[in-house]
This record gives sequence, C-alpha cells and structure tokens, in this order.
Amino acid sequence: MTMQGYFQNGYITHDLERAMALCAPLLGTSDFTTMEVELSLSTKEGDRSMQVRVATAWSGALQVELIEPLGGHVDPYLDVLPHDRTDAAPRFHHTAVRRDDLERMRREIASLRLPVVFETGGSGISSILVDARERIGHHLEFVCADPQGWDLLGWPRSI
Repeated sequence: MTMQGYFQNGYITHDLERAMALCAPLLGTSDFTTMEVELSLSTKEGDRSMQVRVATAWSGALQVELIEPLGGHVDPYLDVLPHDRTDAAPRFHHTAVRRDDLERMRREIASLRLPVVFETGGSGISSILVDARERIGHHLEFVCADPQGWDLLGWPRSI
C-alpha cells in the first residue's frame, strides 16, 4: 500500500461547531468550509444513505475534515466517538489519499485485500473508504475526482 497522494486527516465529532473552535488554533485557520450532505453509499450489505455535517480546512498541503454524523448508516464512524455526547473533541478516524484514475484506484484497492467499508460519489468526486485498522490502525479513504471535483474540495493550486 502506498500513502502517495496523502492529503487529509479525517476526524469524527459529536458537535461540529465546537470541534471547529477546538481545531482552529492548532491549524492556524478558522476558514472552514461547512456543508450538510446526504450521501448514497454502496456497502457489502447493499445500498444505504448517510446524513452528515462536514467541515474542511486546509493547513498548507494538509486538509482537515471534521465529520458530525447525523443519521442513516453512520456505523463506520461510531467506533471512534466517545459515549459522552457532550464531548466534542474530534477523534481521529482516517487518512485520505488522492488518486486521479478511478479504475486504477479500484484495482489498487482490490490488490490491498482490505475490507471496503463503503463507496460513494457525486459532483465529480468518488471515494472509497477501506478498513485498514489491522495494518495501520485506522481507516483509509481513497479519493478520485475530476478537475471540477478537486476545485469543489478546495484543492490548493500550489500543490
């Protein structure tokens, strides 16, 4: 497995606003882009949907993604959330790597022989979350996008 293209750390939280406030001083930015989305997921159990609130911010070449699960099939995020719902500290969940060829990305994932947690896509962006906890201690997200999708993700032009 290669971490070439590593660009993101993903965290899960019970409270997106409080998590942004906690992270902003460490990132050196409070310039988060936020959105509430419903994702259509393809899982080994069948098609599912997930509702989440997401905030992203760039710190140099690293994007930090904060995710607040809202409803639907949020099971992939629950194992890192604290039982105390008043605890808003973000918990590390995954790293993400950039890929620019979807079919090559799928072949790479298949060669890793890691369980696929879900696949989702839209707006020129496709992502596949794999369970790499037995090898590297956390999930790994593969992201492939067309140029407009990378723009939507806020990809820095200087990278």
